[in-house]
Amino acid sequence: MPLISPAALLHAHLSQTPPLRPSRRQPTEPRPIDLNIGALTHTHGSSLVRIGATTIVCGVRAEILPVADIPSYRSVKKEGANEDDHLRLYNLLVPNLELSTGCSPLHPANAAPSVEAQSISQRLLSLLHSSRLVRQADLEVTYTAEPLAATASSAAELGLLPDDTAQQLKAFWVLYIDMLCLSHGGSGSVFDAAWLAMYAALHHTRLPKAVWDVDAKQVFCSPVMREARPLRLRGMPVPLSFGIFVPDKTSVPDEQAREEAARWLVDLDAFEEETVAEAGCVVVDADDVGEAVLHRLEKSGGAGRIGLSEIRVLVGIAKARRSQWQRVLHNAGETRRDRIIYRMQYAWSHQSASTATSLRRSVTAPYWPSASAL
Repeated sequence: MPLISPAALLHAHLSQTPPLRPSRRQPTEPRPIDLNIGALTHTHGSSLVRIGATTIVCGVRAEILPVADIPSYRSVKKEGANEDDHLRLYNLLVPNLELSTGCSPLHPANAAPSVEAQSISQRLLSLLHSSRLVRQADLEVTYTAEPLAATASSAAELGLLPDDTAQQLKAFWVLYIDMLCLSHGGSGSVFDAAWLAMYAALHHTRLPKAVWDVDAKQVFCSPVMREARPLRLRGMPVPLSFGIFVPDKTSVPDEQAREEAARWLVDLDAFEEETVAEAGCVVVDADDVGEAVLHRLEKSGGAGRIGLSEIRVLVGIAKARRSQWQRVLHNAGETRRDRIIYRMQYAWSHQSASTATSLRRSVTAPYWPSASAL
């Protein structure tokens, strides 16, 4: 149910001593994060993240893109900043957020993609590229030809070029990252939840061993789970949404008093997002020694109330948020491992060995694309 006067309600709560928001949180206190990984067995990686009532489920589906199917394909020398150029040039990362699931009255089911969904999807893609989270080398399918000549002279006699026996790039993995918002009513922070769900799904993703067959001239994938390899993600960037609430003229008539009553809020609820005068998002990571690294700072609206001192405070809060997410991610992995071990032990004690083997494969191996599907 929409609030009649959300600004007055928020001002009344923040005027208390100590100031508390309607959710009984302090102004700079984020909500806890709930995470479940590996819930979707038909994907290469999946996760479910809940922040407040905002719930996002994410699945990563990998498909093969042969370089022969890329128009005007050209090789980029992998040095320095050009190392991951193919990711952006050939759209190897495709995130998409779907809000038209009936998650809130503003997003009815089976409706056209909303502006908010397209905007968040674009922000997710931009942050994926700017943070260089995924390595291009993890998405490459290469082939190394066996040398036919032992010496350079014999290779010249056979008419071989110097690059004929070098490693050749034959295909890419394209990661389709699909996110569905199951609940969006009143909790806000959709971008934060979507990014964390996407990161957890990519962290859980396992790509099958892909081999180029010279005779068939196509890629074949191995169904053996132990041959699958994870993505070597760079760092762990974590976003934190924030806003600056300024009371309206009805609550505080004096302009100077309104500026003095302005409050910083992090991890905004939905109605708080509508009432803040300035809104933004800060994305931080950590270096090798644990110091905070600022990846991105977004801000919209307002009259320039953010200075260097405020940015330092935001980065400190975001760093604590990153530590919280690191613990949640670790605990989710331990929980899933314990769940798999328990189910395997139960199968071995109550069923035959063949059934237990089948159960082990079903709970540990994601769906591998068949050779015919490639």
